[in-house]
Amino acid sequence: MNKKNLKERAEILSQLIIAASTIYKKDNLSEGQRGLLETIIGAGIWYLPSSVDLYSGFISIAALESLENDPHNTKLVEEHSFPRKLAAEMLFKSEVVEKLKTENEHLEELYQNKFGRFNLVLKTENDKLKKFQKKGVFVNENEAYKLAGIELTAFSKERYQDFKRNKSTHRRKKN
Repeated sequence: MNKKNLKERAEILSQLIIAASTIYKKDNLSEGQRGLLETIIGAGIWYLPSSVDLYSGFISIAALESLENDPHNTKLVEEHSFPRKLAAEMLFKSEVVEKLKTENEHLEELYQNKFGRFNLVLKTENDKLKKFQKKGVFVNENEAYKLAGIELTAFSKERYQDFKRNKSTHRRKKN
């Protein structure tokens, strides 16, 4: 992962969260307005750099079976197990805002250890998960996966990197 890029983006996103937190906490703000702020910050989280370093080491059983049976036509989704909009809501909490003010690397750490982490699933599974990752429904990653009927199994970073390499080689050969 490009650590310099992460540091720069997390720094500016932290400043944005700190500045927007005074607006977010206003009593006269509607839920729709708060939701918009959460969406904006959630999008900022989406644009932080990603890499295989953030991969959890888990893949859905259905995705693994698809890989084993038809690797060239399997499309894996890097599914972030912590919803970005809920991450934004958490970032607007007073104690987190205070940490962002005093600890420059706090958002980077949260991203690397929680918000940026992902599992591998099929596109259809990712679509099923969406309704269990919404505000008011989401409890935790395990519960969301259980409700969506998705079971995870271990799949090493090395195997994932091999799949990605083979997939890109296969695409180049077709072109």
